[in-house]
Amino acid sequence: MKKSFLLFPLAFALIFAYLFHRQQAGVNILIFNALLISLLIRTRRLSPGNRFHLIFLAGAGISSIMVAVYGDGVALAGNILSLMVLCAVAAYPAMVVPLNAMIALPSAMLTGPREWLRAITAEPGGKSGTGRVFRKGAMWLLPLIVFALFMLIYSAASPFFNKFTGNFLQGFSDLMQKIFRWISPGFFWLTIVGFALYLFYFFGTFNNIFRIFREEETDRLIRRRKPFSGGFNALKNEYRSGIILLILLNLALALMNVLDIRHVWLFFEWDGGYLKQFVHEGTWLLIVSILISIVIVVWLFRGNLNFYSKNRLLLVLSRIWLYQNIILAISVAVRNFWYIHYFNLAFKRIWVFAFLILVVFGIITVLLKLRYKKTLQYLLVQNSLMAYAVIIFTGLFNWDMVIARHNVKHAGKAFFHTDFMMHLDSSTLPVLRLDAETLSQIDSVNRINFPDHHYYTSMDYYSGHIGQRSRNFLQGYPKLQWQSLTVSDAITYRRLQ
Repeated sequence: MKKSFLLFPLAFALIFAYLFHRQQAGVNILIFNALLISLLIRTRRLSPGNRFHLIFLAGAGISSIMVAVYGDGVALAGNILSLMVLCAVAAYPAMVVPLNAMIALPSAMLTGPREWLRAITAEPGGKSGTGRVFRKGAMWLLPLIVFALFMLIYSAASPFFNKFTGNFLQGFSDLMQKIFRWISPGFFWLTIVGFALYLFYFFGTFNNIFRIFREEETDRLIRRRKPFSGGFNALKNEYRSGIILLILLNLALALMNVLDIRHVWLFFEWDGGYLKQFVHEGTWLLIVSILISIVIVVWLFRGNLNFYSKNRLLLVLSRIWLYQNIILAISVAVRNFWYIHYFNLAFKRIWVFAFLILVVFGIITVLLKLRYKKTLQYLLVQNSLMAYAVIIFTGLFNWDMVIARHNVKHAGKAFFHTDFMMHLDSSTLPVLRLDAETLSQIDSVNRINFPDHHYYTSMDYYSGHIGQRSRNFLQGYPKLQWQSLTVSDAITYRRLQ
């Protein structure tokens, strides 16, 4: 058993280094996820029977498959997020509020090595010769490692200390050079990282006192009475204040929505400008205002106002306020649509739609909170899981390819941003290789409709750059090792040939 505590992390670390040393994201991500997930389930650190565990296990599996298809991108970001949360959940299996992973993850990283050392030096069933060997080894090894670390620090900081110790710094450097003659430095450090990851995932623990958000047994609010505390008058004053606030806010937002419906939804006219204030600043300011609106309602109904017998008017005003914010979110989406219509797709314009989905979902959960008297925990759980679901869902698509196809198709109507387009992912190269007639047509549209086109890369340079990238890809793809292969790269290689 003691040997397994050393051999399993070492084998895991060597596999990790073999998969990722000098490799880009590809099928190696899928293999690593399959290995890690199977070990987590086999060691019962995670259970597919637990709904919460299953969500993140499924997210890690789906995102790793999409990385093997597309390579790095949103899918890789989703997979890294999934693995971070899985590490936190393995350390804190009873977690209900996903945001507690923010503290459970560093807890696992700090406690994993300590718990591994305890496990490897423990004496199961009384005295054990093997346990005694490991314990004595750790007793000598750890102080020596710490001693060597400080010797390096002092030697590097003081030439006198370094000289007095017989040039300790140079001796250590020579030793590392001899080691790295036989082992690649990159492979060595990746092995160290893989070893540490094993300790984090399989030995990390969590102390409940570090929780950021409370985790209650129910997501329904419970009325907490405080007799003889003057609480009723305070409740009535808070109620009246909320009525005044929501009446004023509803009037202001109603005017905003009427103006947006008229000028943005129905009778929008583009003046030939770049819509910067209209979309860039305006969009994010409106999104922030919606988030603040949600916070206001959550704050008003955080406690006993939910149970106040005369709270009907406040509830009605709150619902009107939230429904108006949904209309405002639609207005933001319409602004973004006009931006795309005239200036084509870009990543930020796609993320605006994704963020609006989360915002509208957040408003709906607040409406449900008001109706069913739900707790803050309900909002945190539902919205964090929805945010995670959106990240995993967006990883199902190759957005570089979506953007390339859309923008080439609409190049005769919308602005073709050459500087942006020529740096999209390699998978878009077959789409971005345009014939001379198409390039001439795009250049003509840009010149006529967009007077500042001369600030951007010319069509001739764009065409030459795409051609050179295509040739580089055809030369480089056959040299890729199997760990870095993706389905998308294979398809691109065939199309470019």
